[in-house]
Amino acid sequence: MATNAVEMNVVVRLEIVQLPTLYVIGKSIRYSHEALDNGDNRLPAFWDQCNKELLFAPLESQTDNIYLDSYAGVFLDWDLGDSDFTYFVGMLMKEGAIVPFGYSVRELAATEAAWLWVKAKALAETRAVPFESAEKAIKELGRDFAGMKWCIDLYDRARSTTLDENGRVILDCFIPLDRTRQ
Repeated sequence: MATNAVEMNVVVRLEIVQLPTLYVIGKSIRYSHEALDNGDNRLPAFWDQCNKELLFAPLESQTDNIYLDSYAGVFLDWDLGDSDFTYFVGMLMKEGAIVPFGYSVRELAATEAAWLWVKAKALAETRAVPFESAEKAIKELGRDFAGMKWCIDLYDRARSTTLDENGRVILDCFIPLDRTRQ
């Protein structure tokens, strides 16, 4: 079946950036790749719960410690051998940020990363930034991310909520790149 160009996920911007050591502060759950791949997507409900609990308010009040003024969904720990992953909802913060009571923090080492903007379905219709489009664009640059230990979906409040004429939004993501060029 031919795919209409409007239905495709298209990388509209790709920039290689050097990320400093970052701290994702927020709340996390441990979840199953198998369940997610079989259509049991509990991540939107987790986002809803975090929004109802006003998760971002104490983070946004630390204006000097915010790395990027976007909400983040961070995938971690899929390399632990149990086919599950840890998923954080929070913000990317700089060193010195205060971790509010009841929140968790994870340090992400400084690294070179691809910063992608992907034109995709509205957030309510997708589970994360479309990986296939991101992978293709990164490999076209002669780079790879096979060794990545995390990836971040960034929800810029303007790009991720403003629908274009075809009902698409721009989703951002950071994908750490392998150290050696392929």
